[in-house]
Amino acid sequence: MPPTGLCPCCGPPLNLLRYSDHERLIVRMNVVDSRPDLADATVDVLARTFSKNPLHVAAFGTDAVVKRNRVFFHVGLSLFCGRRLVVIGGSKILGFMHWVDSPGCNFSVGQRLSLVPAMLRGFGIKSSLRVGSWLSTWAKNDHTCLHWHFGPIGVDRENQGKGVGRLLMEIFCSALDENAALGFLETDKQENVGFYKRFGFEVVKEVQVIGTTTYFMARAGRAAKLTA
Repeated sequence: MPPTGLCPCCGPPLNLLRYSDHERLIVRMNVVDSRPDLADATVDVLARTFSKNPLHVAAFGTDAVVKRNRVFFHVGLSLFCGRRLVVIGGSKILGFMHWVDSPGCNFSVGQRLSLVPAMLRGFGIKSSLRVGSWLSTWAKNDHTCLHWHFGPIGVDRENQGKGVGRLLMEIFCSALDENAALGFLETDKQENVGFYKRFGFEVVKEVQVIGTTTYFMARAGRAAKLTA
């Protein structure tokens, strides 16, 4: 059965969350469910945040990566069907994360086909083929057990190192523990592996994707299987 408890798609807003080691930071931030009026600003944050990720550079090139990232995340946000949370500080979006329970993490044939026109318009043929290969490889290496699939998570570059990413991970991991769920994610940055390990994730597989390395990581909840 899918995990129960906090619904990954429609849980309550997480406003003014407080943790003992984050209390001073939290009073200046709200964590809320994403809304249509926040979509454009969220896309801008993600486009800049992922501009130096090896996969994005390999797919889009260095010169056009931010512009093409905007198309990539604009399309992606429209298809995400799980929980989408945004961190807001004042009037600015500081971070974003998404998770969804399997098998909802895999696009249907219809969804994949719907991506083609937008990708061709936004990326061109060469980058579209690379993105197709990338997403196909990730899908083939998805965890075989029921899980909560995490990602993307992104923190505005100017606000990194201030605890925003840690806060989002604590929210996600708390939800995993409350529901005895298995968490699963991908990262293409080796330095991120250590960050995720601090929250109990372990590398279960490394795979080459369009010339870069993707680290597939999992975190077992109570009675959840870790091996992919």
